[in-house]
Amino acid sequence: MHTLPDEVVQAFDTLVDTESRNGYMVALRNRGWTLQSIAEATEVSRERIRQITKSGEVFPIPPAGFPLPSPPEKEKKKAPREFVEPSPETLARLLELQPIAQKVRANSPNHRAEAEEYSSLVNHAHTVEGVPLYRLAKRLGVTHGALRFRLARYGYKAPSAGNTSKAYTPIKAENRVS
Repeated sequence: MHTLPDEVVQAFDTLVDTESRNGYMVALRNRGWTLQSIAEATEVSRERIRQITKSGEVFPIPPAGFPLPSPPEKEKKKAPREFVEPSPETLARLLELQPIAQKVRANSPNHRAEAEEYSSLVNHAHTVEGVPLYRLAKRLGVTHGALRFRLARYGYKAPSAGNTSKAYTPIKAENRVS
């Protein structure tokens, strides 16, 4: 929200004819002032100022003594966030193991070694490489909840608070490969 300086408000008070006021409004608008800031200084609605400045009508330029300040500088945008990506080797191995690891059902020992390696790599990418689960899930084409579940099921993470589902119980020791 920009506010015009007091000298501009006082300058508007000295202008009596409408065409000079309109010309001053157009000049301020061309300098980059917002409709709202001009409206507050002139006690005219924003819509009316918009109509005046967009009319295309040529108004007299305000006299030389009238201040035409520039609006305050906008804050510079923050630098774009840098996203941590999994290493190409880790991602390639994860994509290779994923279809096999997804075949594991319940407490079956079938494909368990691949599933454990897959879970270990997911944990490695998340904890060691610092890849957020959401970003890793996007690269693998799954949901971050699925990765969180896998990490909880294989004992790398605790289940989220309040989750007492039996699905989050760790895999039985006799079904583990290692």
